Amino acid sequence: MQIPSLLKPGDHVAILSPASHPLSDQWKAGVETLEKWGLKVIRSENYLAKHHGLAGTDAQRLADLQGMLDDPTIKAIFPIRGGYGVSRILDAIDFTAFKNSQKWIVGFSDITALLTHIDALGIAGIHGPMPHNICQPGGEAALETLHSLLFTGTTTIEASPHPLNRLGTCESQVVGGNLSILVHLIGTPSFPNPAGKILLIEDVGERLYHVDRMLLQLKRAGYLRNLAGLIVGGFTNCNEASLAIGKTAYELVAEHTAEYTYPIAFDFPSGHIADNQAIPFGTVISFVVKSESIQLLGKI
Repeated sequence: MQIPSLLKPGDHVAILSPASHPLSDQWKAGVETLEKWGLKVIRSENYLAKHHGLAGTDAQRLADLQGMLDDPTIKAIFPIRGGYGVSRILDAIDFTAFKNSQKWIVGFSDITALLTHIDALGIAGIHGPMPHNICQPGGEAALETLHSLLFTGTTTIEASPHPLNRLGTCESQVVGGNLSILVHLIGTPSFPNPAGKILLIEDVGERLYHVDRMLLQLKRAGYLRNLAGLIVGGFTNCNEASLAIGKTAYELVAEHTAEYTYPIAFDFPSGHIADNQAIPFGTVISFVVKSESIQLLGKI
């Protein structure tokens, strides 16, 4: 696995919009934070473009992302937000220059598609907050984890116990992200079977029977069978529909993983929540689930 260099003050980093366009000016506070860290923020040409619900046409979004991936002076890429659209351009991206000059890609939600794709290419990334939500109230700890990971290579995340947790420890690489996107990517080169890894899943706004269906897809595809561990982040606003399933999202996860023995942590601080803490993909990390505490610890 190739790991990009840690950041230092003075480094150039990019913001762009490979999925949906920003819905407000909240992203400006995120850019100000990056600048306070001493980083020089470079804006892509079409970063505020709009094309229906997307941040510009496929060609515009592709050109922006390709340009920043190819630029050796850019040390990290921060998509402004997720939404939808990354998978529309994924197969058109040329990763040749990026493989030779790796840089951090930081994001979650629809950016899951890009993070799992570069993981499959053997390049580390970061699942964490983006400029659009980097400064929201309640996200202070998440911001600290992002800074620590980018500048010191250190991950120290602690979570509270949950009654559905399965105790245990493991050391492996983390991969995953938004459940809807992960299921969407099954059968493509962007998300091979995560056997032997710690899988992260989270989602937002899905009906609970949709969550059940997606978990069944992961299970039937063999993607839950041989994991080292499972991190279950927020399932925000995932509610019953007129077609009721009768279980919470966490209860559904517990049901579909009951036959396995790897450690599982529920309600982990990750996903479409304010406390969306930064988790490295592609680097070996220690996952400890005890009755009194849960820890994710690593050092690049």
